Amino acid sequence: MRVISVSSRAADPVRAGVDLGRALAPIEPEVVFLFSAIHYAESDDLIQAIVDTIGQPDLIVIGNTGDGYFDASGAYDNGVVAMGLSSEGQVQWLLEQESGVQADPAGTTRRLLDRVQSASAPHKPAWCFFVSDFKTDAAEIESALSGADFPVIGGLAADDNRMHDCVLYCRDGIRRDAAFMLAALGPMRFEIAIGNSLTPVGQCGVVEAAEGSNVFRIGGQSAMDFIEQETGKPVLQSDRGITSLTIIDSDEPEIKRLRSIVPDFSRAERSLGLYGGIEAGRTVQVCLARASDLIAEVHTIAERIGSTTSQPIAALIVSCAARKSVLGHEVQREAQALSERLGEGVAIAGFPSFGEIGPLKIDGRYTRNLFHNMTYVVLLLSA
Repeated sequence: MRVISVSSRAADPVRAGVDLGRALAPIEPEVVFLFSAIHYAESDDLIQAIVDTIGQPDLIVIGNTGDGYFDASGAYDNGVVAMGLSSEGQVQWLLEQESGVQADPAGTTRRLLDRVQSASAPHKPAWCFFVSDFKTDAAEIESALSGADFPVIGGLAADDNRMHDCVLYCRDGIRRDAAFMLAALGPMRFEIAIGNSLTPVGQCGVVEAAEGSNVFRIGGQSAMDFIEQETGKPVLQSDRGITSLTIIDSDEPEIKRLRSIVPDFSRAERSLGLYGGIEAGRTVQVCLARASDLIAEVHTIAERIGSTTSQPIAALIVSCAARKSVLGHEVQREAQALSERLGEGVAIAGFPSFGEIGPLKIDGRYTRNLFHNMTYVVLLLSA
């Protein structure tokens, strides 16, 4: 397996694409993961320049805009990063794409999953990478992905934290209102690590009224009143993505899932929009993020995977954009902790997202695929 990651902060998309393509072309990549700031989403020029410069007839491109990007040196607000992989024919890559994820997130995801499972039968993928437009109910995506018997990691595209627009990247150009799934079929050694250390505050409450990604009532009061009661302060626009609800599932006590609030998505007075819905009857508790906890867990993850994984060659990072807001300049540690622990030769690429996807690892086994907020997800690939 040969892997290279390279980044560019050239403002011109053609210049950036040519720079990336020239750096990746020597390994004749089969797949390119591409993550960028929203600046490049105005046209297909970035994609076209990369594809034309690499010149591989069957090249697969998958990626999206984020709240900036990650590379081995840290996190950046402007620019683009690309990771090229070549298995030299040992891995079969299968890319499926589907439009309409905003209106039908569950159906869109199931159709992608059905096509991947059908095309890979009688085998199953080692893992899949999934990306989606953020203007959707990610809880329905989670529900559909829970039917997969293989790990799926990825997340929701973003747009420099403006909550206005995003695009997904494929070989043919840019896509909106879409979801992509890339399956890796064949012998691949990998590990998935997830961190979501948030501090619970206040009392638990039962969700009494909810619809889609909106929660209307918790614990006998409006959703907003509940959060303000437990945190002791008003809900502000600056709380977007940072203040979260942890879902306390009595039937799955070992699984921790977070849903961050998005005041922009609220549909009624004193209700709260979320990145992913919570059905009525679930017990929740408010959680707040502390920068010191987030930094510590990234270093813990880096130490763990560095000591248990042999010959690491690449790491894909999907980390919540709200973590970036909480960490400020220290968001550099989200990537630097990995590069320092794993070594300079390990290719690193990723993006700050509006929601993260991945299974937890409990007692040496992966759970079903889950949707998260305020979470740090790493897919580590080994030779």
